[in-house]
Amino acid sequence: MGKRIKQYKRLMRDFEFLGFRSPYQVLMTSDVILETLKVDLVHLFNKALSTKEIKPMITQCCIRALYGKNMGPNRDPAAAAAIERAKDFERRRCGHLMDQDPLTERECMMSVVDPKGKGENKFRYIVATQDEELREKLRSVVPTPLMYVKRSVLILEPMSQSSAKVRQREERAKFTDGIVRRPKKRKREGEDDSGDDDEDGDSGSDDEGDKAAEAAGEPKPKKKKKAHGKKGPNPLAVKKAKKETGGEKKEASKTGSRKPAAAPEGESSEQKAKRKRRKKTSAATEGAAKEGAQAGEAAAVEVVAAAPAED
Repeated sequence: MGKRIKQYKRLMRDFEFLGFRSPYQVLMTSDVILETLKVDLVHLFNKALSTKEIKPMITQCCIRALYGKNMGPNRDPAAAAAIERAKDFERRRCGHLMDQDPLTERECMMSVVDPKGKGENKFRYIVATQDEELREKLRSVVPTPLMYVKRSVLILEPMSQSSAKVRQREERAKFTDGIVRRPKKRKREGEDDSGDDDEDGDSGSDDEGDKAAEAAGEPKPKKKKKAHGKKGPNPLAVKKAKKETGGEKKEASKTGSRKPAAAPEGESSEQKAKRKRRKKTSAATEGAAKEGAQAGEAAAVEVVAAAPAED
């Protein structure tokens, strides 16, 4: 049993290469349900496919076939239980109406798996059926895993020859995809090829010069490195400037942070340095200075007037 599960894992890995993904869609016919009434069918699918992510599905035509087996004098006694179990599975709408175009289960399954008749399993169904003729037809539909029940054991058939050929072709194409060079992109209309030709010509001449230098035994000239701008200091290592506090700003405003007025053009640098700022005097100090000057002048006049009287 362990060897069989390993084989099934390897087989499903090959089918995953062709586009199968979990949860797997398992499409079954009515005879599989009738065959496994005494067994848990979902558990068999989980064990065979080595996953719990599956979607058991059944078509409307297969449900109708179960109802047909439950009618008439020759009805199957197990059909009623099979109908109740089929109601638990997901219903796959095949679009075949009972009144207009009643189809057999075989025709319905072929139309669902290969809707366009191109031999391709478009929706990646895993088909479980006891009908050998249906399995024979589905082997030509690529890629279609086929299952059937034998003595309460679910059997997964090996990959068909048509599916194996497609897998080999896909694997070969994927392997050679990186080796084979892809064609260049087409140029737009109106583009000049002169620039490309010039560039090709320049590169060709450079290659020829290098080859000639090597043949003559001269050392190959080194390529000039690209000159970068001057590198600045690391901003994380530079010490940040101290921010002025409120008290320092007030002191600077009191002392006077205004710049001195520009000197006239005729003055030299020494004169600019020697020049001092005149202080403004108030009106009271100006009056006192004037009174002092007037008193001094009066005293001088009196001295001058008294000098000849002494002689």
